Amino acid sequence: MNQSRFLANVLAVSFAALSVSASVPALAQAPAPAAPAAAPAASATSMGPMVAEVGVMNATVEAVDLKNRIVTLRDNNGNLATMNVAKTINNLEKVKKGDIFVVEFAQAIAIGLTVAPKGAQPGVVGKRTITMASKNAAKPFTEITDVFVATAKIDSIDAAKRTAVLVLPSGEKQKINVDKKVLGLEKFKVGDDVVVEYADDMAIGFVTPPKK
Repeated sequence: MNQSRFLANVLAVSFAALSVSASVPALAQAPAPAAPAAAPAASATSMGPMVAEVGVMNATVEAVDLKNRIVTLRDNNGNLATMNVAKTINNLEKVKKGDIFVVEFAQAIAIGLTVAPKGAQPGVVGKRTITMASKNAAKPFTEITDVFVATAKIDSIDAAKRTAVLVLPSGEKQKINVDKKVLGLEKFKVGDDVVVEYADDMAIGFVTPPKK
């Protein structure tokens, strides 16, 4: 899902509108790579739920896919973000194009990262189901969601902050947090082809901002 994006600001908002939790990532899948991708070097899910950071953005709804539970949002800087909508948001049909919300979302997170095999082409090579959770959401949530294994390219990386921007198989740029259990992050650099195991952004709360 997802370009250069998000303004994380007002997490102290009272979330009294639509409910919370997950869905299936909006990832345009490319053909399978010519060379088989290696499995991610580390996994953050072996000892329990994957813990995602939670962000907040002011956004205008650009599109709603009710069937696949996907929304496209435009932030105050004009950046587009496509994300899944948590299954616990049970009145998604009320979200319409042009609506303005304060959106709480679980940020995309990589739970595995390794150098791609030589000759590997961009593509999604697998997925599995995990449990995602967060303690700093306005309403604590636990959600079953998919993680994808894909060959991607590093567009930018900050090992100290444990964040990276990846060019996904769809050509879309995705900002992603890297779980602390993924070791050796300082060895990766811009331009590296990598195999990443990740969960995409997930909208977990929509609140109508107060009228000015």
